[in-house]
Amino acid sequence: MGIVISSICRHQPQTYQPQQTTLKLAPVKITPQTTNLNFWRDEVVQPGDTISMVLQRFHINDEEIRQITNLKIIKNQVQHLQVNQVFSIRMDNNGHLTDIQFFNDDDNGEKNLVALKKTGNNWNADIGAVDTETLPTFKAVVVKTSARGALAQAGIPVEIRESLREIFKDKIDINTLQSGDTIRLIYDSLYYRGQELATGDIRAAEFSHNGTLYQAYYFDTGNDGNGQYYDATGKPLRQGFTSVPVEGARISSPFGTRFHPILQTLRMHSGIDYAVASGTPIHAPSDGIVESYGIKGGYGNAVILRHNDSMQTLYGHMSAFANLSPGQHVQAGDIIGYVGSTGVSTGPHLHYEVRINGQPVNPASVALPTRKLNAHELATFKKMEQRWNSRLADIRNLSVTIAQMD
Repeated sequence: MGIVISSICRHQPQTYQPQQTTLKLAPVKITPQTTNLNFWRDEVVQPGDTISMVLQRFHINDEEIRQITNLKIIKNQVQHLQVNQVFSIRMDNNGHLTDIQFFNDDDNGEKNLVALKKTGNNWNADIGAVDTETLPTFKAVVVKTSARGALAQAGIPVEIRESLREIFKDKIDINTLQSGDTIRLIYDSLYYRGQELATGDIRAAEFSHNGTLYQAYYFDTGNDGNGQYYDATGKPLRQGFTSVPVEGARISSPFGTRFHPILQTLRMHSGIDYAVASGTPIHAPSDGIVESYGIKGGYGNAVILRHNDSMQTLYGHMSAFANLSPGQHVQAGDIIGYVGSTGVSTGPHLHYEVRINGQPVNPASVALPTRKLNAHELATFKKMEQRWNSRLADIRNLSVTIAQMD
């Protein structure tokens, strides 16, 4: 490669003579960069959607869709998709579909992850515990017009927003937050093969409103996934309901996402299960109104109570109902039915679910009576509180919305 440079040489005053010089330069080698197309793409399921319809929106060809929908796991286990659930696919750098995953709702308070992977020309179910990871997600939000709008714009999932509202309900109404107020929180996110699939419990949260700091910390005394919320001093943040649906019963299955080591499935449980004998009376844990009762899909015989404008409780797998009628007022302690094994159930138990504005939240955190901490528990709590508080304090004075995942 050569380059020509023209120059002007001055010999005498007011006299110029052009000269030409040629330099040889090393060739320039340009390496094209490969665009990374290997990433997850999401579609939100719309009313009436089938798997074929969702895949068509990803522009998947008809033959590929036929292979997927003919898989045994799809034919036998996926009866329908749940509206507003996230359906995800991943493609390689050549634009070929390699992975599909979504939660299948079995109408039983439980969702199972359907994970498909393509190897060569074959599709197979693909899931393993080693692929799952729970990490804390950190968010700091500055309110501009409304707290709800700010939380949504910050990408905070709806189940976290509803839990946050309920956690602080006895201290402050989230709707009273004004422009300039701040919200900071740390919550668990569950990842599978690098994609965020679900959220867990809020670990720590605080509101700053009119110069006052409101704080909440999650503490699980039994380390069984049934923790509750306390303020910075270790006092219960809220009292919850006055009683539990079944007295003295053991919680056999907690709220949240778990990997089942025997069945090799990832499950999202939208309530808590009480292991208790068939025929055991089920009591209303708080005053409410009978919103509905009857057969409800995989829940079998089920009762739904409404406790206020936002909170409902559901009781599934009953063997029988008490003498109920729609719109009937019930008081805390009233018998609403009896434990059974109706619907999709492997044995007698009560499935107890709490919904805030239709969104399932952890009953242990917002509805069960909150217990006071003893001296040993309080000491353990303070160590945990100091750790989370130091994380929140790092950006307490920032005036912008940020998100950080560790």
